[in-house]
Amino acid sequence: MTIVAFHYTRDDLFAISDGLISRGDARVTEENKKILSFKTCYKIPKISLGRLNYFSEYLGGNFYLAYAGNYTLISNIVNEFTAITSRKLVLYRDQVSGAPTVYQREDEGEGLRSRSYWDDFNFTDSELVPVTINFLANILERVMRSCAQDFARNAMQNPDVELILFGEQMVNYRRSTGAQVLKCKGLSDGAPTIERFCVMPWSLVCIGDPVVILETVSAIERDSEFVIPISVINDSGIQFEKEQTESPHVFLRKRLNVIKKNIIPLILKNAGSIGGSCTIAQSGWASRVEVTTFKNEHLEFELSKLT
Repeated sequence: MTIVAFHYTRDDLFAISDGLISRGDARVTEENKKILSFKTCYKIPKISLGRLNYFSEYLGGNFYLAYAGNYTLISNIVNEFTAITSRKLVLYRDQVSGAPTVYQREDEGEGLRSRSYWDDFNFTDSELVPVTINFLANILERVMRSCAQDFARNAMQNPDVELILFGEQMVNYRRSTGAQVLKCKGLSDGAPTIERFCVMPWSLVCIGDPVVILETVSAIERDSEFVIPISVINDSGIQFEKEQTESPHVFLRKRLNVIKKNIIPLILKNAGSIGGSCTIAQSGWASRVEVTTFKNEHLEFELSKLT
């Protein structure tokens, strides 16, 4: 197993994970990155003189996947999912309503070149479909279901995969953050059962070793610097009590340090199913997500900077 902790606000994203991949009691590799960035785009057909002339691309925002579970199954899911989101999505018009719709095409749109079109088939900027967390999670859930079914049928064991999909989406020229968790831990009547939920801002979500997570989350939430001294959390972010003297940015930094001070020692101990390197993905209100990986022998120094 592993441990991944995730936290976000309206303007900030944060995720931390270990780097150990194990098979049973055997340690396979200690420097795996369990927080992955991936490209999202779909192709836009450009029509001229009744024919498909070329494709332009709509590039989505900055998106990431964090994972825990069976590495073989996870690899299959990630490979199929990223192949779809980077190459196989094509914008087209619904055959009935004419509404712009993004379709998955295994031929990556090349089969559209043999068709004839009216020139008004072309899409205006206002018709482009935004790539959102929910849009991607719908694809990810479908891929997870298919790969988990294949895994269970051939490996003759229950699927075990947990994913956090998060990132910065752009809708109506406005950037926003978001995250969803998808888990598949078993079968029901021979079909994979998938749990899926949205992550609320200012909440802590962990995936991986359930025993370690239970103890770690309890310790984090007991820390006085992690408790939220607020009156209201709404769609616009976090509102502090009038007597609160610290700025939201200072409070957030303390809150994230509490997470680091509880997760890094677990990785540093290199015991059981958690260990190896440590990967941190973090962004701020004025910066994009940066992903940094630290070797296990450097974690003592990183931990000392938090005290």
